[in-house]
Amino acid sequence: MHLVRADLAMFLRGRLALFWTFAFPLLMLVMQMALFGNDVKLGPVSLAVVDQDHSEESRAYTRHLRAGLRQQHSVEFNLLPESDPHADFVLTIPSGFAANAAAGRSTQFALSGGQGGGAAYDAAYGMLRGYSDAYNLNGLQAAPRVALPPPPQPRQGEGTLDYRLFLVTGLAGMVILSTSLMGFAAPLVAAREGGMFRMYQLFPMPTGVVVAAWCVSRLVIMLAASLVMFFAAWAIYGVHITSGAMQVAAAAGVLALGAAAFLALGLLIAALTNSVTAATMLCNLLYFPLLFSGNLMVPVGGLPKLLRDALDWMPLNAMMASVRRGLTGAMAWNTEAYSLVLLSVMLGACLALSARRFTWMPRA
Repeated sequence: MHLVRADLAMFLRGRLALFWTFAFPLLMLVMQMALFGNDVKLGPVSLAVVDQDHSEESRAYTRHLRAGLRQQHSVEFNLLPESDPHADFVLTIPSGFAANAAAGRSTQFALSGGQGGGAAYDAAYGMLRGYSDAYNLNGLQAAPRVALPPPPQPRQGEGTLDYRLFLVTGLAGMVILSTSLMGFAAPLVAAREGGMFRMYQLFPMPTGVVVAAWCVSRLVIMLAASLVMFFAAWAIYGVHITSGAMQVAAAAGVLALGAAAFLALGLLIAALTNSVTAATMLCNLLYFPLLFSGNLMVPVGGLPKLLRDALDWMPLNAMMASVRRGLTGAMAWNTEAYSLVLLSVMLGACLALSARRFTWMPRA
């Protein structure tokens, strides 16, 4: 605990470190909210329209729907051929639609998919419902020509993820990433190569305790920075978390586990590299690809489906998905098992490899 307090005191005396850990993410929050907080295009959500009626009426409805979806600016739709089995939504126009429209009767359309939940799916269903209602108004019949089923009901207590909550959780992930790599690995290498570690060899305690103290101090800093960001988002932009206390606690636990896993990765980089230049280069090679592919501030929904599915298996993406599900009340242990196992394996593997390569003396 003395080492933890000493390391925290050294960190808090560094103005540059304080700026990049606490002030810079807040500036990013303000800038991203100003740019995208009120106008962001969700998705993409793929849609396939299956026409079983094959009439002029059904083709007119399809043209009307597709034209409307292309013109709106809320949800990005990928309009797929009707035979595509991977569509998020499949809208089926049943046989007899034209005959029912001519007789002034409604036709119940079938709508499948959209089980993923979240803001994109909710908004996508609203778009489909809205353009169908607009199509009904053009018919001037007493009964609407098109009737869509109600949207899939979310689980009890489950909320939706809007872009503001998406952004603040992503910024917390960015703090974890930058502090673990830039703010932990490179300073450790600089301290070792500068001979500062020789003092720690005199301490009457095992090496693991000293290294653990450094990790704990950085973990406290990352969690404190994340808490400050959530508080600022609530106080300034009214971002609310609707899930219960147990879900929030579980989300915080996953965030802490992920922070520990990435700290272990930073420790491994420090143990493997021989110079500050090499450590900085390796951190940059990891940081920037993870920053843009980790589903942090920029949604990765615009990527091809195969690439999106591959990114879901990465530790950072899995951690962010679990944290966001926890903050919207959608977390369940069977859905989070992969994230927990992956982050735990990453933590254990990086610590084990670091212990084998760790040295107090400069390698030069």
